[in-house]
Amino acid sequence: MPDWAQPIVSSWQRGNVSLYQAPAGCNDDWFWLHAALWSGKNCMALTNDEMRDHHFQMLSHRSFLRWKERHQIRFQFGEWEENGKQREVLLEHPEVYSRRIQRVEGGLVLPLPRKGDENRFLDGDFVSRNDPVEETYVCITPLIDKETEHVASSA
Repeated sequence: MPDWAQPIVSSWQRGNVSLYQAPAGCNDDWFWLHAALWSGKNCMALTNDEMRDHHFQMLSHRSFLRWKERHQIRFQFGEWEENGKQREVLLEHPEVYSRRIQRVEGGLVLPLPRKGDENRFLDGDFVSRNDPVEETYVCITPLIDKETEHVASSA
């Protein structure tokens, strides 16, 4: 830990904030990632780490990408405040819904590609490159012919 961080950590310890110190030489990402996954479905991870090197090592990397999409809060720093000693922290929370093909009661919902996002679902990256003015989806619901019990699709 750098010397400048010691006062911050000391104030957290005085405030009874739970801290875990990863052993020296270990990849600390595995520790915070394990803690976040273990904490349950409502846990959010505040990080700009894309975790690319981790999701390839997981047995179920598609599930991990979905978890990351719903539980990662990214951050950046805004302008300096008037006192010149601190900057505004800007948080980017996950969307309230996922832009992916989803099965819903009675059918499927398919998001249509946005300009610049044509290959988004092919490369495993579910993060949007462009924010559209409006979202476009196709909803597919099965139609059942009552006489033949045959299922057809309708969009």
